Amino acid sequence: MTDYETRYDDAPPPRRNGGFLSAFIGKTILLAFTIVVVWLLYGYLFAFQLDFLGWAYTKLQPLTNYLYAIVDGYFPESIKFKFRAAITDDLGQRALFLLLLTAAVELALYTIFRFFKFLFGSR
Repeated sequence: MTDYETRYDDAPPPRRNGGFLSAFIGKTILLAFTIVVVWLLYGYLFAFQLDFLGWAYTKLQPLTNYLYAIVDGYFPESIKFKFRAAITDDLGQRALFLLLLTAAVELALYTIFRFFKFLFGSR
């Protein structure tokens, strides 16, 4: 038996950590925390910073019009009006603002989490 075989045959098998499970639980907690933060932040903006919301909605108006133009230009006539009615009700400036706010909050929370993990996490 060579030295190589002795050294590596006696080594314990590599330990598998709960990578998927811990990542799934972490993402679930991040999602729940993001929903709560966005809900509280939007409530604050609606109650105390209505001018900011109005400003944001006017800035999102061109994007909304562009989305409507995509529907008008590329969707078949049979579903164009149904789809446009659906996005008129559901995908106005408020929904776009909430989507962008959610993305920004999640990015910020994830960055903070990764920074703390970098500072205090074990390697």
